[in-house]
Amino acid sequence: MGETCPISYKLVDEKVVRINSILTAITVLSFFITSNKFVIVFLSVDFFIRGFIDPVYSPYSMLSKSLLRFSNNKPKLIDGSPKIFAAKLGFVFSSTIVLFAILNYHMIPIVIGILLILFALLEGIFGYCVGCKIYAI
Repeated sequence: MGETCPISYKLVDEKVVRINSILTAITVLSFFITSNKFVIVFLSVDFFIRGFIDPVYSPYSMLSKSLLRFSNNKPKLIDGSPKIFAAKLGFVFSSTIVLFAILNYHMIPIVIGILLILFALLEGIFGYCVGCKIYAI
């Protein structure tokens, strides 16, 4: 595995990460549909918690874990460092969307949101983490 971190040995459940990604795509899409800035602020806060505090306290991670417990899925533990880095990138993306949405720029949040949806769906559907690939570089 070329994406491991020799400093941090934190493990995360890959299934939780993939559900979080689907929730991210749904959240950005709902922002596009409703134009409700609080939706994207919530996503930004969730990314902040996952990337800078601890994924355990993330509302999306809690929801994902609950869904997996309900379906009796066993965890698939992977290195968490690249995923935490990807969450930090997600925070930058979602915060940029918030900033430009507040400033009433319409095209910039749409372009960044489409990228965020694309990256989230790549992770959620195919297990391909763009942020993790950047982390490995």
